[in-house]
Amino acid sequence: MTRDALTSVPVIAGAIAIAAVSFSLLSFPLAAASCLLGWMMLLIAQSDAERYIIPDALSLPSIPLGLLVAISFDETNHNPPLVIEHLGAALVSAALLFGVRAAYYHWRGREGLGLGDVKLGAVAGAWTGFQGMTNSLLIGCLLAIGYVGVVSLWHRRIPGRATALPFGVFFAPAIWLVWLWNAL
Repeated sequence: MTRDALTSVPVIAGAIAIAAVSFSLLSFPLAAASCLLGWMMLLIAQSDAERYIIPDALSLPSIPLGLLVAISFDETNHNPPLVIEHLGAALVSAALLFGVRAAYYHWRGREGLGLGDVKLGAVAGAWTGFQGMTNSLLIGCLLAIGYVGVVSLWHRRIPGRATALPFGVFFAPAIWLVWLWNAL
């Protein structure tokens, strides 16, 4: 069995689970938006896990889609409109992660956070706003730390400083989970 065949089964199962959860918890238009975001985050996580790459073809369209969803489902007549908050959150999140990226590079002399992760931060802000963006980052970081802890215990060794960890694997699902929670 090829590697693609092995990874396609979990992706298909994940896509079915996302649809089942979305349509069991949300009404039709929100469930469709949830599936769209969930499937894009699933593909981003898979790509980052396999190749340490978050494709622009998935992350960049997710930003305006998140803003469009914010416009479409803003029923509360916010002043300023909800889309302005989400746009600001996208910009702040991308700037924050870019700052972390630059600081790490300055400190260690090598890349520690890719530009794909920076763009994924903009996706988090566009879809979830300021509070959701911070929650997504927190959950993604906690999942990554938990993963490293479990792997360290399992292998009975602490990973070295040069150990690469694809952050999108943890951050992307966290974005969908936070958006889903906020949509309930």
